[in-house]
Amino acid sequence: MLFHKNTGVLLHPTSLPGKWGIGTLGSEARQFAKWMSDSNLDVWQVLPVAPPVYANSPYQALSSFAGNPLLISPEELFKMELLTASELSSAEIVNENKVSWNKLSERISLLKLAATRALDLNLPGFDNFQNEPQMKEWCWFAANKSMNRGKPWIKWQNSIIPDQKSIQVQAMIQFLFKKQWQQMKNYCNSLGIKIIGDIPIYTAFDSADVFFNRNLFKLDEHNKPSAVAGVPPDYFSKTGQLWGNPVYDWQQCADSKFKWWTNRLKSALQLFDVVRIDHFRGFAEYWEIPAGEKTAENGNWVKGPGIELFREMEKKLGKLPVIAEDLGLITPSVHKLRKLCGFPGMVVLQFALQDPTFALDKIDPNSIIYTGTHDNDTTAGWIESTGKSLGLNSVSSIIEKALNSPAALAIFPMQDFLELGSWSRMNTPSVASGNWSWRMKKLAKPVAVTRPT
Repeated sequence: MLFHKNTGVLLHPTSLPGKWGIGTLGSEARQFAKWMSDSNLDVWQVLPVAPPVYANSPYQALSSFAGNPLLISPEELFKMELLTASELSSAEIVNENKVSWNKLSERISLLKLAATRALDLNLPGFDNFQNEPQMKEWCWFAANKSMNRGKPWIKWQNSIIPDQKSIQVQAMIQFLFKKQWQQMKNYCNSLGIKIIGDIPIYTAFDSADVFFNRNLFKLDEHNKPSAVAGVPPDYFSKTGQLWGNPVYDWQQCADSKFKWWTNRLKSALQLFDVVRIDHFRGFAEYWEIPAGEKTAENGNWVKGPGIELFREMEKKLGKLPVIAEDLGLITPSVHKLRKLCGFPGMVVLQFALQDPTFALDKIDPNSIIYTGTHDNDTTAGWIESTGKSLGLNSVSSIIEKALNSPAALAIFPMQDFLELGSWSRMNTPSVASGNWSWRMKKLAKPVAVTRPT
């Protein structure tokens, strides 16, 4: 198994405290890792770290192979002498309980300036990095998108071609992201902390992924999605969730021996110790919605790639350190696929405790137990809305249930350690605005977390 009685925290780096308007990979990340170590926590789970397309959602990314430039620490760039003191000072934003998305618009210009200076330094490893196939694709795409004033690629002017310097600047921004991430990860690992990353099953339509791999997606003759992804009506929404991502042409993916997917997972494993794949049930069957539908109510279940995908990736990458997000409407075929793969699944107590047949001591040891996820209300908020009717009155008592479960790993959103209310939840599914913004104002005192062995 990947874990054995480990304990962790769910916190996206954007939620770290600090003076840059958003959490970054600099000193605040190292301070958080130290807080984890002092709290006896040895797993840090994050959300996807790719650059978001819209609504600041990490699950709608411009690329599966790029990092979000806004996570780059201006402080670390200053230490490299890529920013002046006055430029560093200009990057400061008063820390609030929310990411200052509207105040971060100038940050990319500052990062481009630092990257331009870094190009003159002949940084070791940069030449090989910028020539990696997926990185070359992303940098060309990002430079072209910038020249087209951020428009979706489907609306680009064909006559606009980015110059080599613009492409190199994008590559250097990614190189600086990777450098800071690796330094942060090395520090976490030195403290005995593993990082769990997250990759969505789907990609955004306006992404380098789709632009360069159109044959792998169900698109029409105008290069627009002919079918899109989502889930039918469920606990979160009476009309389902219409995600809008193009769905895969799994036969085309199989014909290529799942090369793109293998490269995607390989890239993720360069950043993370373990990878959680979101919406795992879509590999068994997925909900396909005709393009143009206004809700996710009208769709069909379509067979996914199944075990063939994971066997092919395992041939090339070895044993896969993967967690399967197997929440929602789970059928026997999904359970069978997860067990064939040997991946741990997930148990979320906010759901499980409402099931009269749920028995804590019967949880599969090869599973990850959560109080809630980024899509749930905070546990304090959930107690107010639902938990009290079940006789549950404190966050600490629910955390205790998870700690005493047989699950290999227990993970808690940072908001639950802080016992914060609904105002601090990270995401409300099917609500378009106000998500992905919560931040800590400062680090709390270490918590005393112990699990019975």
